[in-house]
Amino acid sequence: MIFFNNVSAIAIAAMAVTQAPVWAQDAIDAAERDAAVDALAQVIEDEFFDAQRAATIASGMRTAEDEGAFDDAATAQALAEALTAHLHEQDRHFSVRYIGPEAAAAQLAREASEDSGARDAANAEQVAQLARRNFAFDGVEILPGNIGYIEMRGFAPIDPAEPTARAALEFVAHTDAVIFDLRRNGGGDPTMVQYLTSHFLEPGGETLINTFVSRDYEYPNQMWSLPSHPAGHRPDVPIYVLISGDTASAGEGFSYHLQAMQRAILVGETTYGAGNPGGVHIVSEGYGVFVSTGSARNPITGTNWEGTGVTPDIEIDADQALDRALLEAYGALEPLAAEEGRRRELGWMREALEVAQNPVVLSEAELALYAGDFGPRDIRVENGGLVYQREGRDPVQLIALGDHRFKFADGDDYRIVFQMDRRGQVEALELRLVDGRTQVNPLVR
Repeated sequence: MIFFNNVSAIAIAAMAVTQAPVWAQDAIDAAERDAAVDALAQVIEDEFFDAQRAATIASGMRTAEDEGAFDDAATAQALAEALTAHLHEQDRHFSVRYIGPEAAAAQLAREASEDSGARDAANAEQVAQLARRNFAFDGVEILPGNIGYIEMRGFAPIDPAEPTARAALEFVAHTDAVIFDLRRNGGGDPTMVQYLTSHFLEPGGETLINTFVSRDYEYPNQMWSLPSHPAGHRPDVPIYVLISGDTASAGEGFSYHLQAMQRAILVGETTYGAGNPGGVHIVSEGYGVFVSTGSARNPITGTNWEGTGVTPDIEIDADQALDRALLEAYGALEPLAAEEGRRRELGWMREALEVAQNPVVLSEAELALYAGDFGPRDIRVENGGLVYQREGRDPVQLIALGDHRFKFADGDDYRIVFQMDRRGQVEALELRLVDGRTQVNPLVR
């Protein structure tokens, strides 16, 4: 959920901690707890994007502390967790972590320093960390049916990440549809949102993607599409975005804006619900807090996804979202294909996914109907399933499709169709290839 352009390298590392270090379990007393709550409340009052709400949130923290709401937090880590839970009711981006007084002091000194060399070194280390993660591009490939697939675990700033982002887009440039997998995307920098979104819009820079409300600049601060894109523009290619409850912040923004423009179909589960960008602020008491210093406003909906999450167009368990997106893509592309072979290929893949989700179940007696010797091809029943074996080759499991048709378990280049006589008995095996060729082998009686 971190917007990297507002966060230093040391703060990113600190806020990314999921397992608290041993020293975070050290006991704190009431005075230390009071000081930490007051310092963090002051940061929120000074930095949160809505000044009126900021004062209310800060006051609520101090009141909660005075009334004993955090008295059970006997360690620094426990206090951080209690404050995060308390603040989440106000803004899903709020997150408090304990990094220790020494790390906090070093960070604050660095921020106050006039030493540009130290700042440059910190920025260089941040970029190096992002580079080691391939700027959050976790996987890029071409899926069966010529469907592009890009998995992203975050959104890095476009300045250092542009060559990697461009390479990903260019790798899928000749695909017939593109799937973005954001199911484990915790967010990041809005410049990557702008870059990726612009690629799938008309050139010219005339599309308003988002606006931001903030204390730091006069509203509106607008994000427009890029006039031209280094990877070109693909305004017509179908897009599918996979989302889950772990999709957050900028990952939600990319999904939400494309959905509002009716430019993508979202598949999966409702997202986390963090719609207000910001950055980490450190206090000398040893805590860091992520504060939303801005709020997204989509120009079409007039609002954002804060607290509600982004609702998918097709709601399905996140672990089934990829197959469902592929099913949707194949179904959309199939009637548009100009070549018969291409239509057949897409239809076969669509059917295979449908059968995977709703298997055709045949009894052993029904399977035995197809068993026999078909010259160089042998069909037999084994372990409750039908097996195909060509002479001199390994056996292959067959999957029933219905209407006397089967597919190979290990591929989708062939179909087997059993030809039946008037008595309902098998008389021949027809092997159909995806390119339209067929071969018929009569049953050897």
